[in-house]
Amino acid sequence: MKRTGIARTVFEVILVAIIVLLVANWLHQSTGPGWREHVVYSVPTASKVVALTYDDGPNLVYTRKILDILDRYHVKATFFMVGKNMDEYPDIVRDVVSRGHVVGNHTYTHPHDIDLDTQGQMIRELDRCEQVIERLTGSRAHLFRPPRGLVDGSALAIADEEGYTTILWTVCADHHDAPTPKLMAERVLKYVRPGAIILAHDGETGIRWKDVAATPLIIDGLRKRGYRFVTVPELLKMK
Repeated sequence: MKRTGIARTVFEVILVAIIVLLVANWLHQSTGPGWREHVVYSVPTASKVVALTYDDGPNLVYTRKILDILDRYHVKATFFMVGKNMDEYPDIVRDVVSRGHVVGNHTYTHPHDIDLDTQGQMIRELDRCEQVIERLTGSRAHLFRPPRGLVDGSALAIADEEGYTTILWTVCADHHDAPTPKLMAERVLKYVRPGAIILAHDGETGIRWKDVAATPLIIDGLRKRGYRFVTVPELLKMK
């Protein structure tokens, strides 16, 4: 019985590896520039809509402050959450969902270079985070954002096989040339376009107060230009 179980596990690992290789090959051959065209950086649309997203949470302080700001402006956002943080702050995860926001998969441990991980390591990162998401929200996530935006054809193929759409961003508010909340908002306004995906953070570092402070500036600035805010799933439906 034990030997049969081991053989079955080995077979499943081999099968997944074969599928990943086939999907990676399809991604490489299906378009001229290759796999990068299958990563979502924005959605082409004439409508003045943008999706506001936050990475690396949830966090006991920053996520709650951002939620309160979003409530005040009646804006819905998409939170790409780290599984181990979700395990630590389950009530915040439930709060995010109850307020009408979307949760995406940002891996379980937030590895520094997930594109250098083995296929097995990446699958485990996705699956462990997904298990937490399903347990706390009652539904499956279909969006994946690789930590630090690092992705290659193989990682994209794994995410695709696991049932995820890989989401990156059009403009990141956090940048070395935008050291203050005001400059963060100005950076977003400089690079935004209809269908853009905006990246900010609510993870546990000492500088995320800037993202909190920048959020109302970003919302006010974009609304003055006629933009409205949607979640990433809503944006994808406009594709």
